[in-house]
Amino acid sequence: MKQITLLATIGIFAIVIGGAWAAPQARIAGGDDAVPGQIPYQAALSIAGLYTCGAVILSERYALTSLYCVCSAGSDRPWPPQMFSFTAGTTDLYSGGVRIVVEEITVNPNYHDLSTGIALLKLTQPLVFSDYIQPIELAQTNPPLNADVEISGWGRTKEGQTDMYRYLQINGATVVDSMECTRVLGRSDPDILCMSHPRKNGICMGDFGGPAVYNGKVVGIASVVMGECGSLLPDIFTSVAEHYEWIQKTMEL
Repeated sequence: MKQITLLATIGIFAIVIGGAWAAPQARIAGGDDAVPGQIPYQAALSIAGLYTCGAVILSERYALTSLYCVCSAGSDRPWPPQMFSFTAGTTDLYSGGVRIVVEEITVNPNYHDLSTGIALLKLTQPLVFSDYIQPIELAQTNPPLNADVEISGWGRTKEGQTDMYRYLQINGATVVDSMECTRVLGRSDPDILCMSHPRKNGICMGDFGGPAVYNGKVVGIASVVMGECGSLLPDIFTSVAEHYEWIQKTMEL
């Protein structure tokens, strides 16, 4: 009976994902294929077998993603963790790597807006580190203005695509004053990192939850695309430094 209930629940979630929750599907626009082992801290997150977001490996049992990837729109209550699977160790979304079910999802309650919230994923079993699977260090300070950061993900490469892109993409972005994002948003948010990029580049849906990396540390989590993917508007990442203490304390519990 439990198995039947779980399968029914999976079916319901698949319908939800195909409809109202389809927005998180997207990809790095204008990027290049990553070489296996080039971004060993990048992982993919799927729900009910459907890949929807990225995630960042922090340790053998923990990873970080966007709140948007684990909750319904307008909510900070995560869906059941057993609905989610975590894939690491491959650049090909549909081949290779390891896949582990999520054991627990902890949402950081200290968000200023749901769109820039984050969540910590605890895996049911530890990752085995290798040349293709490695954790990345958390940044304790934000990168300086005009710093060039590395972004990555399996999201759509352009507006209008419906599926995650098969091969992990890597691209760059530049840190700009957060006011450039707050003017478009119409509100301030101390949690954001504002990233500019050339036209037809940047993050797209499906890249959410993925990393922005500077000097070998993860500084941001992909959160919001303003306007269309690849427009001249900057993208919004959630600052890791703003939540550093919460992340560390939660992993130690």
